[in-house]
Amino acid sequence: MLKNQPMFGAPLAGVSTPSFRKVVRLFSGGLLFTEMVSVEGLIRKGSGTMVFLRTNDCDMPLGVQLFGSRHENYADAVKVVLDTITPAVIDINMGCPVKKVIKTGSGAAMLRDEENIAKVISAARSACGDVPLSIKIRLGWDAGTINYNEIIKIAHEEGASAVTLHGRTKAEGFGGQVHYEMIADAKSRAKLPIIGNGDIIDMETYDRMLSTGVDGVMIGRGMMKQPWIFQALADGKDPDNYLDTSRLKELIFKIMEYEMQNARGSRYLDVSKKYIVWLMKGLPGAASLRNSVYECRDRRQLDDMLENYFSSIKDIPTDQSSE
Repeated sequence: MLKNQPMFGAPLAGVSTPSFRKVVRLFSGGLLFTEMVSVEGLIRKGSGTMVFLRTNDCDMPLGVQLFGSRHENYADAVKVVLDTITPAVIDINMGCPVKKVIKTGSGAAMLRDEENIAKVISAARSACGDVPLSIKIRLGWDAGTINYNEIIKIAHEEGASAVTLHGRTKAEGFGGQVHYEMIADAKSRAKLPIIGNGDIIDMETYDRMLSTGVDGVMIGRGMMKQPWIFQALADGKDPDNYLDTSRLKELIFKIMEYEMQNARGSRYLDVSKKYIVWLMKGLPGAASLRNSVYECRDRRQLDDMLENYFSSIKDIPTDQSSE
């Protein structure tokens, strides 16, 4: 997969849904991921968890990302996944800095327990069969506990096929600068593929990440608001100014169509609105239109508003740096 398409879409909670992945598929044939799926929820086969394993007709290659700190539950959770869908890869999240994930001992909290990391990888690997296993980590818990090389070594020894490394510590969250020099260091020492992650939003940051020597890149927030980023970067262009307004309008209506297919009742409109606002950012008058979009109560009203808006502006390239 890395050789065919070295740009992966990150698993994003509340974003990497079947309908949004279908939008991204218009611009990328590379690996995409589900939202994070709870190991504890999988072993109980709760309906609120199993919904995260729903797929669409153009999902593959699709990875499933798991989170959970109890190694004894991983084998059973992986079996549930494999009984439900056929993923291209199973990934374990060891880097999420969100409090509600951390408080369960999952996500980036796992970085503080290397012994448990080894047990988790071993347990998951034992159930994966021919499906590759990867992990996603950060540089460490904080500046005083940088341990990415130790964890990458453990991952290799326990049979993981790749490691995605976000170039910040848990303490840094998503602030400050990505530590490219540490990603380069990780790649120079690793005995398995390293996928770079963090702040890839344009050609400059994409090239900067590639300069570390990584085998591929994972794009998260850049994909969230500009799902065409994969095609733009593959063409050697920035995602800003990449789509003209007629194509953007078409994409917005596709999002609503996909969400309508995926959600129950009128709720799809509420889900669609956040994407509409994200995608229109940078267009003339988009900021003032934002509240009007959120206030729309039915599909016809929203359609009319969007049709009138796009008819009122010239067919100019999007420039998302303007707002």
